[in-house]
Amino acid sequence: MSYIRRFALCWLGYLGLVVSGFAQSEIIYCDTVVPRIDIYLPADTLTWIYHNPYSDIEHLATFRFRSGNLDVAIDSIGFRLRGNTSREAAKKSFKVSFNTFHKGRKFLGVEKLNLNGEHNDPSIIRSKFCFDLFHDAGIVASRAAHAQVYINDQYYGLYINVEHVDEEFLKNHLPNPSGNLWKCLYPADLTYRGSQPDDYRSFWSGGRPVYELKTNEDAADFTRFARFVSLLNLTPVASFPDSLEKIADIENILSYFAMDVLLGSWDDYRALMNNYYLYDNPATGKFMIIPYDYDNTFGIDWFSVDWATANPYDWPRAVAGSRPLADRMLQNAQYRDLFTHFLRFYSQRVLSLGHWDSRLQRLKEKITPFVAADTWRTLDYGFTMDDFHNSYTGEHYENQHVKRGIREFVNARMASLQSQLSYLNAPPVVYCINPKNPYPLPGSQIEVECAVFAASGIKNVVLLYREQGQTAVNQVPMFYTPDTSSPMISMHDRWMGTLAALPEGRTLEFRIRVTDSLNQSKAYPLDGWLKATTVSSDISDVRINELMASNAHIIADPAGEFDDWVELYNSGSLPVLLAGAYLSDKPTDLRKWAFPSETVILPGQYLLVWCDEDPYQPGIHADFKLSASGESIILTAQNGVSIVDRVDFGPQSTDVSLGRIPDATGSFISLSPSPGYRNSAAAVFSAPEAIPFRVYFDPAARKLHLTLSKRINPNITLYLVDITGRVVAYDNIPSNSLVWSVEAAWLESGWYFISLTSDKGKSVQKVWINP
Repeated sequence: MSYIRRFALCWLGYLGLVVSGFAQSEIIYCDTVVPRIDIYLPADTLTWIYHNPYSDIEHLATFRFRSGNLDVAIDSIGFRLRGNTSREAAKKSFKVSFNTFHKGRKFLGVEKLNLNGEHNDPSIIRSKFCFDLFHDAGIVASRAAHAQVYINDQYYGLYINVEHVDEEFLKNHLPNPSGNLWKCLYPADLTYRGSQPDDYRSFWSGGRPVYELKTNEDAADFTRFARFVSLLNLTPVASFPDSLEKIADIENILSYFAMDVLLGSWDDYRALMNNYYLYDNPATGKFMIIPYDYDNTFGIDWFSVDWATANPYDWPRAVAGSRPLADRMLQNAQYRDLFTHFLRFYSQRVLSLGHWDSRLQRLKEKITPFVAADTWRTLDYGFTMDDFHNSYTGEHYENQHVKRGIREFVNARMASLQSQLSYLNAPPVVYCINPKNPYPLPGSQIEVECAVFAASGIKNVVLLYREQGQTAVNQVPMFYTPDTSSPMISMHDRWMGTLAALPEGRTLEFRIRVTDSLNQSKAYPLDGWLKATTVSSDISDVRINELMASNAHIIADPAGEFDDWVELYNSGSLPVLLAGAYLSDKPTDLRKWAFPSETVILPGQYLLVWCDEDPYQPGIHADFKLSASGESIILTAQNGVSIVDRVDFGPQSTDVSLGRIPDATGSFISLSPSPGYRNSAAAVFSAPEAIPFRVYFDPAARKLHLTLSKRINPNITLYLVDITGRVVAYDNIPSNSLVWSVEAAWLESGWYFISLTSDKGKSVQKVWINP
């Protein structure tokens, strides 16, 4: 990692604390101070960037971050413009990438920064304020904080640093980050385009994909996306809730719709079919929405619509057309009542002035001097300091597209909701079910939480249960146990019940039946029974599946250290309790290290054991290390004698793992590591293959042209390197293209190297450029 350290990395280092990526990055998004960010790059490169606003070429630059006692500089970062229409603005927005030229590099737990100029917003706070309110509501969303931005020691203004939504975001905010994440931009209406994955994978608009897959790009699997859209559009009305609840996170989606109404956000799915992320969450098996882009809120309008009084049930459309996700959900009486319930709750608990007004004023006071010094904010719409102040507390304030100040908008929105919201007294809804321990230990209890709502009031809630394979159904009562201190609506609607676990290896099935005061009853889940299986102590189906004896850059443990690791895999059908079993690297000492109590590995799941002799760090840590020169790993049953699995290995290469193909049963071979995930034949480590291509410089057009002879991999990265070895530009060649061109007028005359790399190979050619 090419850090130039000017001071201590951070105060956490002084305290000797080891922190997660999320905790480290909290320093970046802390809003008690306004940090300074400096970007350094050649002046002619900066000029070229401003003259080519729609280019996504990342240019080599140096980054410096100062906040309190923290002062860190990082060389060889990627720097470019970002955004859509904002690229034409005088005050532009920027993307900073720490891992473009150094794969895997992070700064305080993040790989990228989004520095947004907020040129539309004279308050320079709407976007941050929205994300703060999403967090207050317990909704997964980006973090945001202000920052002073300097380029080549010149002040470019006050910016909002918004957390980038990518695989690191998923790791920091969700329990399972391995799912597919799609960035959905206009015209992302989720209408039916066909039953095949390629109907959505190949849907492009304005030179970019409408549904852009941002994780697991190599697989590029749109199968579940196509199924989600098909179900959304084609399911008959009568079976729509049953089908939707199998694949969609109802609480998350209706919460997103409700918050956008309260924030006056129209640059979203319902109004503009734009600016949201869809995540196929493996932890739930359901799609959820992650909010995105919130500068056009709290009274900003371009469509002559008063968003403070707009009808929540008939949300205005900036562009005509169908929005099946919103349309079909709100046509269902139960979902409409639940949406109304969310609107009432969030308006009272999140949007009310008493909740946020003093905090907003403190933020305003903190950023005021940096706003006053920001001349770039005046260039697009002529905003003055009066506009800045009126954007917060002004009455009857209006200037161009800014139709209300923030406080005035909230007051108007709260007032209009009083007469607009109504209930249909639909049957009751259970919108969140959470078995706290679906894999209980023998002799323990199964605690079940759920969130229940009925517009007419709840008469009773019972927990129905039976042993798997049995027909007789029993029931126990559930009790209303709200947590009124929580910002999450599901905690205010919480009911709890308890079941006794069955003996080892047996499964209990359960459902929840709720009856409202109108004697309307419903059982949930709509599609059947949930299951709780008591863990087994038989570890015979557990296998050593993958190991790495020299981990330099692949994966860090929860303490942020790159240590050796062993991956176990449960190939059986039951959850397994590993407590009392042993792992050892010495055939003469099978009991060298015992698994901690309550260590469970679920069926078809993986467990990482860090081999680093650090038992007090978070995670599971063995008290031995692996030898890269070769040794043995042995898994032994609880009796300390019966060997369940063993692997003997020879010398190992750094950052190359040894694993089974297929999982659990295959032979051990060298792999591109996949800790915690399925070993794939595509990950087999092999010698790289050349990428055939031709390159030439067109002096008349002052462009560089590249043609691939064939495509050996969908993901090819291009590096442009000068004669000194300095990377001066970087780009990803689109997966559907064999031809690539780029403006070269900004380059100095001389020899350059074009390097193409993928996970299958690398090729380099030399070219003379004379712009």
